Amino acid sequence: MQTLRDIVYQLLPRPRQSGAQIAKGKHVAKRLLILSRHPNPSFSYYLDERAKRLGDIPILTKGLDDPLDAVDSDGLFVIICRYIKRPQLRWLEERHGALAGIAYFVDDDIPAVVAGNEASWLYKFRLIKLAVRPLPRVNRLLTHVWASTESLANALAATNSRIDILPPLPARLPATAINDTDGSADPLTMVYHATGIHRREHEFLMPIVKKAMEKHANLNFEVFAAGSLARRWRRQGIDPSRVRIAPPLSWPAYLARTTHHNADIALAPLLPGRTNESRSDTKRIDISRLQAAAIFSRCPAFARCAVAGEFHIGNTQEEWLAAIEQLVSDRERRLAARDATRHSIEKMQLHASPAFPGICFEPFVVRPETEIS
Repeated sequence: MQTLRDIVYQLLPRPRQSGAQIAKGKHVAKRLLILSRHPNPSFSYYLDERAKRLGDIPILTKGLDDPLDAVDSDGLFVIICRYIKRPQLRWLEERHGALAGIAYFVDDDIPAVVAGNEASWLYKFRLIKLAVRPLPRVNRLLTHVWASTESLANALAATNSRIDILPPLPARLPATAINDTDGSADPLTMVYHATGIHRREHEFLMPIVKKAMEKHANLNFEVFAAGSLARRWRRQGIDPSRVRIAPPLSWPAYLARTTHHNADIALAPLLPGRTNESRSDTKRIDISRLQAAAIFSRCPAFARCAVAGEFHIGNTQEEWLAAIEQLVSDRERRLAARDATRHSIEKMQLHASPAFPGICFEPFVVRPETEIS
């Protein structure tokens, strides 16, 4: 079965520039159009903050079902964020001669997700429809390809096709004081927030969370899960009064919830595998917004912006239970880990250029972070 998955993985198309169109990337761009399944985390993590720093450059953001007939194509640079539908693709094909360029941005190894055994068939169907099937036509138009990590760029690399790295660029952290009241006697909230595509990570955490909850009576737990994963969490036998198994939220709802509802401990496992090898460390941004102390898997993704004071551990039950034990029982260590991840966001901001790779805007003025409202 794995051999068949490997064959499917190799056969699926990858994004690549068209040699006949690369010269168009040198044209000066007057406006920017972002096509996105909006709103979504890819836009928020990678594109939103960069767009805000483009000074007076006009920026349009269109959802996949939005018509483009009224959009002026002259001097327009277009960013396709992961997905596109046929009407918008047809519009690009008809007007590509007037465009300043077309970039495709991707932050997942989509062929690995489609060929793998973790994602649901519904999610795979959506990927095939919106990301895989249009790609041969999209590739004929592309002047730029951007990937979120070097490992993803290497996985998608093709001969004579350049892929630039567009790392996550988080927004400036709010200036409001974080919650540092003495809550040592209060119940603590531990969370695992991930989609169903992280099925193996859910399965890895189930016995760990069960044992931790049995040992620490002051610990509550929240997990986002649906379908079979939710049923498996319920079968763990954890006290239902101390566990919240919630259905996954839309991206705007999740942003609102994690902005206004904090947690004490956030679990961020990442197990070895083809899909995870290409992931970035955007989970840091969510955890920082939760003002939580994080436990990260020791892996290249989370090592990128690691700072002293964080927990980075191996993927064994013993290490995860020991880390949870330390964060539950040692308030000072918990607050230090929380603050460390906040500092890692600052490191992430320093490591990311605010510019879009290869685009020449006129006038091109990247606004400093301090000017962004």
